[in-house]
Amino acid sequence: MAVIGWGKPRIFVKRLDGTGGTWKEVPIPVQDSTTLETTKGDKTEAKLEGGSNEDVKYGANTYALSYTIRVAKGKTQPFEQNDGYVEGEYALALQPEDPNVPGFMIDKSVVSAEDGFSTTDGGTIVYTFESTDGRNY
Repeated sequence: MAVIGWGKPRIFVKRLDGTGGTWKEVPIPVQDSTTLETTKGDKTEAKLEGGSNEDVKYGANTYALSYTIRVAKGKTQPFEQNDGYVEGEYALALQPEDPNVPGFMIDKSVVSAEDGFSTTDGGTIVYTFESTDGRNY
């Protein structure tokens, strides 16, 4: 068994506005495409004469999880999209390959989609969940 949360994750999503409030598992993403990016919160400095800081504070971090799904015969995409726009707000839970290793959850996010194509992967869609309410382990 794993000690860290690497490998093939299971990703579950749930629409939050009452139109699809059950968790559903998304198709297995393209290898090495699932990433969580953290953007550090804004830094505020209380400067004193001469340039030193009397105090420093940071705003909350923001998070964006993205993964790529191939477009293939018989494969249902997890979201309806219109030119990149996915309607509604969603929760997302990621379970690492070893279910005994902690995963994480994004309680509230908006989703965007980017269509792509390469001769290696064929048609693809990159789904990005931008957190509007932080992330929980």
